[in-house]
Amino acid sequence: MIGYRYFYGNKPVFGNSADPEQILDHLTDLLLHENDVNKSLDLLKQQGLKSKKESPGLKGIHDFLEEVRRLKQKLQEAASSGNAKAIEELKRLEKLEHELRRASWGLDLEKVNDQEIREMLGEESYQLWNNLKAIPRLLEVNGYIEKLGAKYVLTPKGMRKIGQRALKDIFASLTRDALGNHETHFRGNGFSLLLEESKPYQFGDPFHLNLSRTLMNTLGRQAFSSPRAKGGRLLELQQDDFEVYQTEKRTRAAVALMLDMSGSMARDEKFFAAKKVAMALHTLMQSHFPHDRLHLIGFSSYARALKSKDLPCLNWDLDNPYTNMEEGLILAKSLLNREHTPNKQIIMVSDGEPTAHLENGKVFFQFPSHPQTLAKTLSEFKKCAACGINLNIFMLGQDAHLLQFVQQVSRMNRGRAFYTTPNNLGRYLLVDFLSQKRKWILA
Repeated sequence: MIGYRYFYGNKPVFGNSADPEQILDHLTDLLLHENDVNKSLDLLKQQGLKSKKESPGLKGIHDFLEEVRRLKQKLQEAASSGNAKAIEELKRLEKLEHELRRASWGLDLEKVNDQEIREMLGEESYQLWNNLKAIPRLLEVNGYIEKLGAKYVLTPKGMRKIGQRALKDIFASLTRDALGNHETHFRGNGFSLLLEESKPYQFGDPFHLNLSRTLMNTLGRQAFSSPRAKGGRLLELQQDDFEVYQTEKRTRAAVALMLDMSGSMARDEKFFAAKKVAMALHTLMQSHFPHDRLHLIGFSSYARALKSKDLPCLNWDLDNPYTNMEEGLILAKSLLNREHTPNKQIIMVSDGEPTAHLENGKVFFQFPSHPQTLAKTLSEFKKCAACGINLNIFMLGQDAHLLQFVQQVSRMNRGRAFYTTPNNLGRYLLVDFLSQKRKWILA
């Protein structure tokens, strides 16, 4: 692990502090739930980080409070017998406890008297406290966040790191769970996505070697060559034996990812899962399919285009909590029709049937869904199919009305429907996207 020594104010902070990437990983988990960088930083300071083999961790405010509590118990026992020194130290400790509690409520850590931490809790705790105070500066020095006015915001580098983390988490889960019949038809480890099909190597091809096919070609050639010498012989690879995975064909695609931001998505971490998979898909397409175009659309009572930089702090729509799929589909179709590619797809993540539609420019809402809402939404699905747009729906629910609605959509559209849970959403969606990408490439 890289060691860090940097300055917080005019005081040097000596690292054995936590690794900045480990801190960012934990901040990411908090941020995707809290939707605010500054709130997430406050929570991180409260909780700290558990130590790992490769990192010493980070002591949080709650840990300091627990240390104060244990020392307070000892001082109270001594003070009960009339020990004057213990009584004086108990007063100082209670004042420090009050300052730490205020800090745990989100107030400035600078308001805590760190010299009292040094004198009462020891030199090690003093150094750990300075490490804790320096978290924002450490993330800032590494280029993950920056300060705008009085608030911290993510930098583009921080955004990329969070997206890579989301993608890594989902691919890691794929290695643990074969997902039944959901084959990806892509090969490789980590983020190396290679088509299963291989071809004879030609000069200039990326050298993504298919080792098993290469060796079989060598064995096949040598089997019909000169007789085997006594004691066997080594394989003699020749240029024509080499096969490499196909990666050279580039097929451009345009994808519109529609995220349900209605009120029901706030339950059971559904919106958290949707937001995380949106970041992972954005990172995947940027890193491996840079010629593709991803449009992000949020729909609640209204639909709107989203920016990728806003995804980490995106929240469900408290003020407009209805499900207006119709307007979301209109916007998605409009954006995709501007793209000059035959490969177009809408990916929708939702947890229920539509409950709202546009009526004379205004939103009409009814629950259970009004027949007119269903009819107008199904009409937009038909229009998308007529434009040659594939549509796949990932549903985070399975009630009877929803099943009936999705079956109607599946019958009229060339897409498919998946019923899944927040925990499995990322795996199903990315596997399906890669499978669709493979079909486009091989077409």
